[in-house]
Amino acid sequence: MSALLAVGLTAAGPAVGATARPIRASLSAVSCKGALWCMAVGSYTDQSQARHALAQVWNVASWRTLKNPPGRALTSVSCSSPRFCMAAGGPTGAELWNGTTWRTMKSPPGGVSGVSCGSRTTCMVIDGSVNGGVVESWNGSKWRIWKQATNACDGAPGTCGLADVSCGSATNCMAVGTWTISQEPVQPTIGFGWNGVRWARTSPPGDGNPAALNAISCAGSFCMAAGGAFQEVQNGAVAVAGTWNASTQSWQDVSPNLGVLCTGFRTCFWAGVISCGSPTNCIVFGHGGTLGSGNLAWNGVTWAPAPSVSAGRGSNLGAVSCAGRSCLAVGYRTIAGAIRPLAELWNGTSWQILKTPIPG
Repeated sequence: MSALLAVGLTAAGPAVGATARPIRASLSAVSCKGALWCMAVGSYTDQSQARHALAQVWNVASWRTLKNPPGRALTSVSCSSPRFCMAAGGPTGAELWNGTTWRTMKSPPGGVSGVSCGSRTTCMVIDGSVNGGVVESWNGSKWRIWKQATNACDGAPGTCGLADVSCGSATNCMAVGTWTISQEPVQPTIGFGWNGVRWARTSPPGDGNPAALNAISCAGSFCMAAGGAFQEVQNGAVAVAGTWNASTQSWQDVSPNLGVLCTGFRTCFWAGVISCGSPTNCIVFGHGGTLGSGNLAWNGVTWAPAPSVSAGRGSNLGAVSCAGRSCLAVGYRTIAGAIRPLAELWNGTSWQILKTPIPG
């Protein structure tokens, strides 16, 4: 019997006459720290078709499947160290990992989807239930909504709000989105930076109107944000990208020239997933995480194509996380009709498919 078919069967095998159902497993999020220690989370269904949460740790050399992550699925994760991770899912919608065990915690409204942790006492999410999106933070014991400090929509007559937030440390977090200044409309990009004590409004790049940022990733005092902006001369939206230096409190425009993303008076986004391990290592997956298409790498100076390795039909990479010079992307692939976890490692120049364990 092949290894793939053997995984998940008891020592005695299935009951006589029973039809063994294939295990389905996929990874939906990943977070890397240090010398590429990574936690990847997702879900799997066993042979009885019961669904379980899945959490696996990569230590550069091998994978380890963590025992009994709570709930039926984990959909988002952020780790400030191998001994502290916050994940979305479980009985309450939020879980904490202390390096040994999982603990269910109180969840903010809407759960912790898109959570980013700069330390065990600094985690941020976007609370989309308040005025189009404001920041909500976790200080190690309770959640706080920064309604006044990060509200981009106060009095705005049109589209506004924060779409994403990322923390590079306990003293550098950045939330980005868009806001509407007037009814014409005048709609620029917006950012709110956290220095460990308070939030301050910033003005990220966004050459066009309307303009918006939809994704950001921070590493240390560095951040990279991505979005789109309508330009009349192009009669469509173009790609927008900017880098933030928390030490100098300044943005720099590093938008790639990708041509017109979409036509008409609207904003379209080129980045679905973005992650930075350092100021010289960022990976952007095209909107929707399309496998092997639209992926770009930032080396601190220029953008370059970074297509993933094809894992065949029925495969997709939907999440990526970088640490230092490397990045790990996760998703799923189809093998003999069964859905299996997929992971690919970026070494700064190319991707490599990793052998990933099948839970059971």
